[in-house]
Amino acid sequence: MRILLIKPKHIGDTLILTPTIAAIKRAHPDAEIWVVVRRGCETILAGCPDIARILTLAGAEKGDRSRGDVWRQLKVLLRLWSVRFDDVFELGDGHRARLFAMLTRTKRRYSVKTGSPMKPLERRFFTGVSSFDWQTCHRVEKDFYSVAEFLPLPVPVPPLIFERRFAKNWEPGAALADFCVVQIGTRQGFTRWPKEGWREVGAAMLERFANVVVSCGPNAREIGEAAWLRRELGPRLISTEGRADWAEMAGLLYRARLHIGLSTASMHLAAACQCPVVALFGPTIEDHWHPWRVPYRIVTSPGYVPVDDPVERHERMRKRTMDGIQARDVVAACDELLAKTGAAR
Repeated sequence: MRILLIKPKHIGDTLILTPTIAAIKRAHPDAEIWVVVRRGCETILAGCPDIARILTLAGAEKGDRSRGDVWRQLKVLLRLWSVRFDDVFELGDGHRARLFAMLTRTKRRYSVKTGSPMKPLERRFFTGVSSFDWQTCHRVEKDFYSVAEFLPLPVPVPPLIFERRFAKNWEPGAALADFCVVQIGTRQGFTRWPKEGWREVGAAMLERFANVVVSCGPNAREIGEAAWLRRELGPRLISTEGRADWAEMAGLLYRARLHIGLSTASMHLAAACQCPVVALFGPTIEDHWHPWRVPYRIVTSPGYVPVDDPVERHERMRKRTMDGIQARDVVAACDELLAKTGAAR
């Protein structure tokens, strides 16, 4: 049995696919699972052993794309055409993902319920379109139930997957024994938090831990802010300087007592490593993206008042700002979560 999952999204979305992959393998141990994702996203799947083959399309960010991507995608199409699949699931909810699904040789093609309407020609190529309404649920559930509608899967939905045996040692942090990870960077400007807030939180964490590891990507702005924090708070604060890959970050997160950060791939990786998470949410909707199956706390603007109606609740969430989040509330959430989860991992 050969199954193809197509999800050309961002890195966090890619990791969010792993519970569905694990569930497919549990229900169908003989399944050979192929995955198509964006170039640059495949490394975060290194801890998911149930994947037989990963193929990559153009990069997730426009700045990471090149003219060579046209030929790369053509090679992916040819590779997919050379293999016959039993089931193909389009989970990207976009015309590009549907096109790749349409051009595969398969017995059955299925699509997630579409946010962007299908064109008449597209609809003809699909055996079924999921009826699962994912607009108000977590994105893990979106993938899982969109597949489970056509390929029965066991519940409950599994946690995110990055198995510890695939984690690697990040050499500068090898000797750390009592530390938390603070993730300060994000590709989305509207979800950034002022560096002064990180300074206050970092200082508080240095009163609670022997060390603080600041996780940042290779972006120059993130590296610069991490360097500024180190100058402000001293040598017990250590920056990854954008040099730790996802397997090395998993090695840190499996040992860390706490992860503090934004709604990013790093937050989801912490959940996969069962590291308790304090997450800062501004206009991002936590119903869709909160840490999955791990102890966590959400910190947002003090004036935000949740309501039961999901449409109104999400509208209120979109109006929040990161500037409104108070450092003292982040520290209080950290203390509350540490008290709940215990002093040691």
